[in-house]
Amino acid sequence: MADQRGIPWFSEDDVRYYTQFLSGPAEDTHQNFKTLLATVSEVLGQTDLDALLKKLVQHALQSTQSERGILLLADKDKLHVRVAMDREGRDLGATPPMARSVPEAVFREGRPIIRSVSGEHEVLDLSQSATALRLRQVMCAPLRARGKALGAIYVDSTLGRQPHTAADLKLFHAQSGLMGMAVENHRLFQEAFDARDVQRQLAVARDIQQRLYPKSPWVVGGAEFAGLSEISAQVGGDYFDFLPLDDGRAALGIGDVSGHGIAPALIMSDVRARLRSLLQTQGTMAGMYGILNQALCAELAEGMYVALFVAAYDPEQRVLEYQNGGHVAPRLYSSRADRIRPIEPNAPALGLFDDMSAGPCPTLKVDENDCLVCFTDGVVDRPDPDGELYGIERLEGVIRRVARAGATAAEVAAEIRADSESHAHARPLRDDFTLLVVKF
Repeated sequence: MADQRGIPWFSEDDVRYYTQFLSGPAEDTHQNFKTLLATVSEVLGQTDLDALLKKLVQHALQSTQSERGILLLADKDKLHVRVAMDREGRDLGATPPMARSVPEAVFREGRPIIRSVSGEHEVLDLSQSATALRLRQVMCAPLRARGKALGAIYVDSTLGRQPHTAADLKLFHAQSGLMGMAVENHRLFQEAFDARDVQRQLAVARDIQQRLYPKSPWVVGGAEFAGLSEISAQVGGDYFDFLPLDDGRAALGIGDVSGHGIAPALIMSDVRARLRSLLQTQGTMAGMYGILNQALCAELAEGMYVALFVAAYDPEQRVLEYQNGGHVAPRLYSSRADRIRPIEPNAPALGLFDDMSAGPCPTLKVDENDCLVCFTDGVVDRPDPDGELYGIERLEGVIRRVARAGATAAEVAAEIRADSESHAHARPLRDDFTLLVVKF
């Protein structure tokens, strides 16, 4: 049975054309086939587009015995000269005199054109600039691939040699089909190469981003800090951090930039740097929200914002001072009361309103074995295969169960992650998944 799948590079019309073209008299078919193979050989291995286009024009000039060759490629349906040269290889510049109506008609209609005169003193009646060249032969054929118009290849001559025939035009048209395939193949190759390059760069960015996270667990003043972040794309917009302050306190933060991809990742790196600088130089959290908010309002694109929870823990006083700028409320488990309370936002997310400040920082008294769990919305909004979200209630149930059993901060984080994986049946993340846990 014949294969009905077709050939991706060529339309059915192309296939029928080549079948007819290579089914003539044996001698003609042999010569035509050699010419087409020569065209293929000229372009194999060319990875530079300019070099490829130059090779195509050189081969067109040689095979048609023409004096000038011009290759035009389309950009938004408008033809632009990419290569123009004469038979000796001299560059004719970006605007060589020619009858532009010829390649434009070829590009538009997808059919080759031949024009010639036979009289000794005759010249082609074309545009004013082309007529001045006293041209006697013109051929032009479309560059096409996968049914898409890419441009046109044009050759002309003033010599009085034997005019080109319909058979010559057929061969030239066949060559142009292979040329179009070469141009499109180069485009696809470049796209694949660029995509791999982007993937390599994103992998480096992802590695750098992961290295910015502090190493877990970390212990200061009897409190254990642990965090983890898993991203849903190549790079993430979530953030967590903890660091020591000069006065003996320990600072912690968790944040989420709106959106996904490179832009949120860059913004979050900027937030991290600014936040660390403010925490280490100011010595107090008072006014920090306003400084960060003003800077982000000037830098963020419209519609973007940063949800951020920041806290400083004083191990001597066992007091947690915090600011919650529009972040999903962390949960604080009280071991004494065996209950969980949310730490609600006391200010909007950063970057939304340039005249906002957060006011005084709220404080919380914490007891030994209390557990603070901070998380981004990617934790509670993770769906199972039926679309049911993980949810706050299930998260609080895990926190209460493992904290009540005396688990460390790292164990709490690991248990939440494992339960999330079980809920989602290990399906890929739809949003970044970030946790920061403190066991007091």
